[in-house]
Amino acid sequence: MKKKLLAVAMGAMLAAGAANAVTVNHAGLGDLLVAPSYFIGGGWQSELKVINTSLTQSVVAKVVIHDNERSEERLDFLIYLSPGDVWVGTLASQAAGANGQTTRSVVTSSDDSILLPNSNNFASAATPAVIVSGAGEGRSPLTNIGYITIIESQAFDIAPNAPGVSKAAIKAAFDAAPAVVADTNTPNVLAGFLTISNPLNGQNASLPTLALADYNNRIKQNIGVDSSLGAPRSQATVADIEDALWKTSFVVPYVVGGSQSSLVSFTFPTKLTYRNVISGQYPFATKVAISADVFDYSENRITGPAFNISPLPAASVTSVFEHDWLAFGSQISVGSFTAGWANVRYANPTVSVGQTSAPSVNLGKSGGPGIVTYINTIGPEVTWHYAPSN
Repeated sequence: MKKKLLAVAMGAMLAAGAANAVTVNHAGLGDLLVAPSYFIGGGWQSELKVINTSLTQSVVAKVVIHDNERSEERLDFLIYLSPGDVWVGTLASQAAGANGQTTRSVVTSSDDSILLPNSNNFASAATPAVIVSGAGEGRSPLTNIGYITIIESQAFDIAPNAPGVSKAAIKAAFDAAPAVVADTNTPNVLAGFLTISNPLNGQNASLPTLALADYNNRIKQNIGVDSSLGAPRSQATVADIEDALWKTSFVVPYVVGGSQSSLVSFTFPTKLTYRNVISGQYPFATKVAISADVFDYSENRITGPAFNISPLPAASVTSVFEHDWLAFGSQISVGSFTAGWANVRYANPTVSVGQTSAPSVNLGKSGGPGIVTYINTIGPEVTWHYAPSN
């Protein structure tokens, strides 16, 4: 009997271990996408593209736009993607206060993959979807910077299982679907791109979304309800997602002076302090602290504090919001250097604790679960990349 029970227990363990672990798919396809940053205001706007790369299945996904300080969900909506379909939408500021912060924002799309606001009709070139946020609309405007998550709710097999499936048929299948989604119904078929542009100066740059594969959403996603990540909403726990995102340091090149400038961004999509989701796992009891060593291209390193964040005194360590940007040459000191690179590190305590997933890959390791990108501007040319990391 004991041998039989042992065999059953081991079989259960092996079955549990057979589940796919969520990973960052560097090929760009997944069932959970993160656009690490968007910009609006000051002439800037952001265009988001979401692609269903499957040529046989239709997909419904939820787009969630978060503010930068606490990851508050400022706006969410569903997109209905037929096989091979691409949804395109633009985020922009319509009005701003004296401090430049947006007081009225708008998301616009003439794509037939999105419903018109408060309607069961799909948008079109003749009747675009225009989603306005501001005091007059009863919801907070988008912040000037923030980040976006795209959660694949479910995929459907709808005739003819080829490009051209009716959007009404996709909506009908989604509306009729049960509240619980099977793991097999969330294939890794989504890809995305975010492009920032400023017609005032002609500058623009694009970045592919970060793709997480095998997140495996388990609930029908609806608008106006909480979209926070992890079990029981998905097969993947928060700790699983953080394991996939976990890094210790980043290499960030920079240029400054004249028409040259560099920015580095930090995004922590699992922190979600607007919901008091301090998920037990370091480093989210407080703001995330970072440090940096700044070099030129001749192996010289600046001396003294690396950060100068007004109105705080110069310091060797600074802290960042859930999504934040820092500028080289002002907030990050480069001394007399005009070009080089920075080794940016998480500076919180060195031991991660409280992970809930086994095996916890990062238990006892320094680092943190974040996404780091950088923008370099040289004259009219703007480039945007993910920072190399380890």
